[in-house]
Formats: sequence, C-alpha cells, structure tokens
Amino acid sequence: MSDVDRLTTREREVLRLYGKGLGAGEIGKALGISRDTARKHRDNAVRRLGTGSQVAAVLELDRTERG
Repeated sequence: MSDVDRLTTREREVLRLYGKGLGAGEIGKALGISRDTARKHRDNAVRRLGTGSQVAAVLELDRTERG
C-alpha cells in the first residue's frame, strides 16, 4: 500500500483542487465545507504523505494517480 492509498477520499479531493490553483475558501465552497475544514484536510494529507509541503503532496498524488 502506498502512502497515497492511506488518504481519505476527501483529502484526495482537496489536494486535487489545491493542485488546480484553488484556495481554501474556494475549495470549501466547491465541496460544501468550511475554509478551515479544507485546510485541515490539506494538513492531514501532507502529514499522511510525509511530504512536508502542500506542493509536494499535490505532486505525489498526481504522480501516483497518473501511474
């Protein structure tokens, strides 16, 4: 199991939207969650992946999903 497999569906959704350039407020609106919740999902994903940054987490998710 890769580290990306440990992400929740919501964490993946949030990272994908960050990767498209959306901010936490925009992500919150798109997913029907608060800005703070979007940030929490991002932070959890970064922690689970052990990347240390949002950008690296987005890149890791993208790399894994593209195969």
